[in-house]
Amino acid sequence: MRKNNRFGAILMAVLLFGFVANAFADSNKRLIYSLDRGFGITGNRGNIGTPLKQDYDVAIRINDKHFVGMTIAAVRVPIDTMKNLSGLKVWLSKELKLEVVDGKKINKPDILSQDVDMAQGWVEVPLAKPYTITDEGVYVGYSFKMDEMDNSNKRPVRITTELHDGGLFLHTSRSYRSWTDVSDQCSSTMQVLLDGAPKYAASVLAGSTSYFGATGITNPLTFYVENHGATGVKSIDYTYEYNGNTYTGQETFNDELSSVYGVQTSFEIELPVVDKKDYYPVQLKITKVNDNTNEDTENQLTQQVCIFDKLPKHRALLEEYTGTWCGYCPRGYVGLAAMNRLYPDDFIALSYHNSESEKKPDPMEVMPGSDYPSNITGFPSAWLDRTYQVDAYGGFDASSNQLGIDKAWKAVSGLLAEANIDVKAELNADKTAVEAKAYVNFPLEINNARYGVEFVLVADGLKGTADGWTQKNYYAKGKNGTDFSEPEFEQFIKTDGNVSGLVFDDVAVATTRLTGENQYMPETIEEDKVYELPATFKLAKVKNTSGENIVQNADNLRVVAVLIDYNDGTVVNAAKTLRMGEATGIKGLDADEDSTPVAIYDLSGRRLNSLQQGLNIVKTANGRTSKIIVK
Repeated sequence: MRKNNRFGAILMAVLLFGFVANAFADSNKRLIYSLDRGFGITGNRGNIGTPLKQDYDVAIRINDKHFVGMTIAAVRVPIDTMKNLSGLKVWLSKELKLEVVDGKKINKPDILSQDVDMAQGWVEVPLAKPYTITDEGVYVGYSFKMDEMDNSNKRPVRITTELHDGGLFLHTSRSYRSWTDVSDQCSSTMQVLLDGAPKYAASVLAGSTSYFGATGITNPLTFYVENHGATGVKSIDYTYEYNGNTYTGQETFNDELSSVYGVQTSFEIELPVVDKKDYYPVQLKITKVNDNTNEDTENQLTQQVCIFDKLPKHRALLEEYTGTWCGYCPRGYVGLAAMNRLYPDDFIALSYHNSESEKKPDPMEVMPGSDYPSNITGFPSAWLDRTYQVDAYGGFDASSNQLGIDKAWKAVSGLLAEANIDVKAELNADKTAVEAKAYVNFPLEINNARYGVEFVLVADGLKGTADGWTQKNYYAKGKNGTDFSEPEFEQFIKTDGNVSGLVFDDVAVATTRLTGENQYMPETIEEDKVYELPATFKLAKVKNTSGENIVQNADNLRVVAVLIDYNDGTVVNAAKTLRMGEATGIKGLDADEDSTPVAIYDLSGRRLNSLQQGLNIVKTANGRTSKIIVK
């Protein structure tokens, strides 16, 4: 599932990730158009290409009303190596065209083409004739020849894994014989320098599709500011209307937003206390940028806020995509094991296994990759709530040797959920079927709803002795580092390239999503009504893609219930059975009769006078403890 990259930015701000201002930006002169905007793990940089000796044409498309009337003054091209590359050109074209010359298809731009001296690094090319963008849009590109192919230049196109419409078009002399749009896979990192942009311009964006809060307390509300101007954004002034009153505020950013079009950062407002649960619109407008009038036409929005009497408990769902043939996939194995150790009651994971081929089968594969609930372009991969792409060990840093998935999971779990969900499951008497039931309730009435529950049967303790159960391991003998923070990594670092005898947990072995048995909520959801939704898994039908029964011990089965918003396919909330016959007991902090907080502790066990930023352990009068994240 392809998600808007702004969602990655939401989690970056929660985790205090910043975007480093572009070194080329001159905030007083020009706006930089770049598709490399620093959006978390989805903004990883890399290189692509096919290991063949071939010539390359690379393009992006600028086709947005914001740029009509602006002038392209220069283009910057990223060149990682000059070895055996030559003939660099920068060009503009209204359409992508090819012309046959001497039997070869040659790029034929129709606006301009300039020869450029090849250089390593960023090659800045002032256009001999600057071009004013029209409402037709324009393709901006560069081309080069490969005189010989070697290990240094076999992937010569610099990219970011951020996804943008018009982000990358490729034509090569051998692999891509026609112009091909690969924007659904990655984007070019080339930069386009524009004159004529407003000097001070900032757009405001919603931090989430839905906001929730509680009566009787102030509620934080996150928005995003996106730079559309030729000046870096140091501060903003804003006004907002809420519950019949108008408020003003100013936000100064620790890290200035550079003059790269589309870079974002978050800011937070505190909504005043209201005593009645209801839907409240918040109308917010950014009035100034750096103490100057905001010139952006998209400087305001209205966001609906749902205020509850009590807040639903949110547990983020981590879905991992792995395979025993995958040498980097031990990261996910360790990440899930560490999270289950640290948060045994709250952490919910689904591990989807994949067979690379018939020659390298994974006996835990129960569905082809085309049936995965998220868009997977490689292994290992993982998503939180089918919205935020992460690494199942490093969280938002896929290259980290330190556990980071805990921070990412806490951040997503700290976002408020629209509804409570609980699930209970039992084996029938002869252990041939699992009967499950989910319990869902919404604190407010919802009309025109599109919610449903997917049930996933999960197996723990899976193991085997055949070759397919042996995990490929690229961390053997410390080849990819020895400083991993979690003890579960030692079994991979201290062994060889193939690890046998592993026990696999959290393995998704069946889902109602693929049998057409998902359960759906009514279009009108009543306030505080508990909806009971059933599901049945017949164990004889739970098989892997080779047709083999994958259930090894029925007592080691669990059920995960996933509440889904079918407007966009994202996860609203999730629940798991801790063991057969025992419900999760997912409730909001105030769900019990006497839930008055009597003590607050930090993770070190120190008693606090009040909630602090980060994770708090709250003990209530009914004897329960809850974890509360304060952003």
